[in-house]
Amino acid sequence: MLPRKLKEWFRGLLRPVGSVCSRLGIHPHVLTVIGLAFGVAAGGLFSLGLFRWAGLCVLVGGIFDMLDGHTARISGKKSSFGALFDSTVDRYAEIFVFTGLTVHYLNNPHPAVVVVIMAAIGGSLMVSYVKARAEGLGTDCPVGLMQRPERIVYIGVGAMVFGQTVIFEIVIGLIALVTNITVVQRVVHVYRVLRAGQKQSE
Repeated sequence: MLPRKLKEWFRGLLRPVGSVCSRLGIHPHVLTVIGLAFGVAAGGLFSLGLFRWAGLCVLVGGIFDMLDGHTARISGKKSSFGALFDSTVDRYAEIFVFTGLTVHYLNNPHPAVVVVIMAAIGGSLMVSYVKARAEGLGTDCPVGLMQRPERIVYIGVGAMVFGQTVIFEIVIGLIALVTNITVVQRVVHVYRVLRAGQKQSE
């Protein structure tokens, strides 16, 4: 749901920064943990109702999430464990963000919004799970409308622009809907790829 050219443009901006981090000897894992720290901060700020500051933390954390991969590739420190560590930390960062939102809306209270948040976190985690499971089966799974970059941008920009408003709640609802659509897209994609491979082997 984000234009490919926009993603490529932003990645291009981060490559020189990754080169600087590599020259300074900053390990990619350090950048990953910093990204997690911003996710924890975002969750805490959401729980306190400080939505715009929380949105900023989500976006900064997302930058570090992309930067660690660039630094790993440039410095030659890319590894299978690094990919596992990065993915695991990313999931925890998302959990902290959604947990902060849940705490805030429980305290207000807004039970309907809490249900939507639960659907959003469930969809977000399942998007990542299906991709990991597909890769375990030897199948690439790059499809889907609402991947992690989209979730970061929608939550971060939505919180910064709209704050604690009905419009932001609609944004969360959109994430809940489209992440679960993405899960279906990925399952269908993997089914077709595995089915095609099975027919070729027959």
